[in-house]
Amino acid sequence: MSKQNNTLDKILDYELRPWLPQNSLDDVFASKFRSLKEYTPKQSLQFQIDFYRPFDNKTKYYSRLIQNTVKSDFDKLYQTIDEDRNENLIRYYLNDTLNKRLKTRLKDLGNLLKEKDYALTYINPKNTSHQLDQVHKANTFIMQLLKLAYMQLYLEVQEAFKDWVDDDLIVEDFYTQLLNEPIPEKLPIRKLQVIEVAPVPVKKPKPKQTSKPIQFNSFTYKQYNTNPDKLGDLWDSLKLNKFISADTPLATFKKVFSGSEINIPITWTGNISELFYFVKRIHKDLQLIEDLKQKQWQVTCICFLDENGELFDRSKFRSLKRPNLTGDKIDSAVNLLK
Repeated sequence: MSKQNNTLDKILDYELRPWLPQNSLDDVFASKFRSLKEYTPKQSLQFQIDFYRPFDNKTKYYSRLIQNTVKSDFDKLYQTIDEDRNENLIRYYLNDTLNKRLKTRLKDLGNLLKEKDYALTYINPKNTSHQLDQVHKANTFIMQLLKLAYMQLYLEVQEAFKDWVDDDLIVEDFYTQLLNEPIPEKLPIRKLQVIEVAPVPVKKPKPKQTSKPIQFNSFTYKQYNTNPDKLGDLWDSLKLNKFISADTPLATFKKVFSGSEINIPITWTGNISELFYFVKRIHKDLQLIEDLKQKQWQVTCICFLDENGELFDRSKFRSLKRPNLTGDKIDSAVNLLK
């Protein structure tokens, strides 16, 4: 998921906080609500929030905005993970989303609800003693719904990629582990029941044979079998110029250029522009490796980690250029593969 603050985070911490002066007047949200269309998700959601109905223009707008964001956020993450389908990347994305982002946001939100006294009693329609302050009531509605939205997004991601999630959370766990709230008698999030209907037997035509998309696991050096020593020369040169970690084993290095699946990525100790130029030279310019069908940056992220052991952001490669200071060194190293 994008590192930039998304809509849910903006409601919690930034310019969409409902208690800010620019977000306090109900009238300004009438036109905003009318222009905000419902988002149609590409992936089916497995959970549903049971919450109070919005009661004014502001709560109607925020309610739709929050629900739209849960759907679109889940679509984006699902597409990102489904596109990569690499175990290391999947675990990275899931840890970044579930543990680093959503759990942290829920803890922060739990504290904020207490600090601002945004208790559910203020929006319970059966409790008429808390109906005087409509602004506080609207803000309570929004932040309590935001809490459920973070919970739903967590559950949707966990359910979709449960084979890669080591520690499953149920709804009750959010209250006991993250929010420090008592578990409500009626849980506000429930899993949708899937009704399976027995299909009517129909004689189907034999499907046409279609080719499966090619799965690239690493780079394939064209002279891998005929001149493997050239990879050793490249390995020496990259270490000498401090582009890769000095303790990179030669066998690990060669496997990255074998076309086979790798388990241990190489630590690239140069900067991202240097890695971009290295891959561009061997793939596009000199065509020393097999064509990766526009997947060269996806493969790069599989084969290399930065010096901190983190994944490179694939989207950043497309805007990079030849490094002025070290471009000649990379050219010299790459020429060893010719």
